[in-house]
Amino acid sequence: MAIQWLKSTGVGRFIRIYYLLNALAIATYLFARRISLLGVDVTKGEYIQDWEKNSFSSLGILVLVKSVRTLTVDAFVSDVFMYGKSTILLMTFFMDIRLFSWYLILFGILFLMIPQPFYEGPEDIEYLTPSTYDDLVAGTSQNATKTRKPGEKQPKWLVEFYASWSPPCIHLEPIFAQLSVKYSSENLQFAKMDLGRWPRIAKEFNINIGGTTKQLPTLIMFEAGKELGRIPHIFADGSVARGRYRKADLIKAFDLDHEGAALSEVAAKKARKEKAGANNKDKKSK
Repeated sequence: MAIQWLKSTGVGRFIRIYYLLNALAIATYLFARRISLLGVDVTKGEYIQDWEKNSFSSLGILVLVKSVRTLTVDAFVSDVFMYGKSTILLMTFFMDIRLFSWYLILFGILFLMIPQPFYEGPEDIEYLTPSTYDDLVAGTSQNATKTRKPGEKQPKWLVEFYASWSPPCIHLEPIFAQLSVKYSSENLQFAKMDLGRWPRIAKEFNINIGGTTKQLPTLIMFEAGKELGRIPHIFADGSVARGRYRKADLIKAFDLDHEGAALSEVAAKKARKEKAGANNKDKKSK
């Protein structure tokens, strides 16, 4: 029962090995610090304690700021791990260079061998390949042309182009999944495509997937294969706008609450209430 609840809510991802090992690695500092300070003279001990107070006070401020400005819980936890490990490296550098070296190796192994896992929870998302993109989104394949009924309208598609190695893509996962569950309908479908596997698709849509790119993730709204809009926006001179990926920003940017985009059951009810309210006002004014 508990396992089923963890999977259905997405909370279970926080007991994956990435989170457990990083938390354990940071917690070992308490033990390592105690062992390292044994036999240290009083003056050096006081000096290290002063550094600890300043370092952990700064860490607390950073965590507090991040808790307010963070995109998702996944992003927040990842940042806490990064700041915590940076603080430990700083402290051990002044405390004991050998301890610093061991932590540097440990954190390097964790970074290279255990990446942050993707979101696992409720979603209504189609995972695309180039062929299924042609079938479902573009509607240009022979199969799509044959199966489409005369006069049948294609749904709009909100597609997330991502790379599995990109932290911003991982951090967006919970938001995109929640939007797909709430707004998927006959009028709007949600999909994802891994540009790490299909780099030619990145070139086709003018998405830079280099290590320092600001275009991952890229979200594009399609209608009958035509691009209606994207985040982040690309200007005429080739420069890229800063992407805003908060849930409220995405809902507003792609107009998910109104008839211009998805009319899911939730959004449709809201639209009907607004329309009924407007009609009542008109009757009263008459």
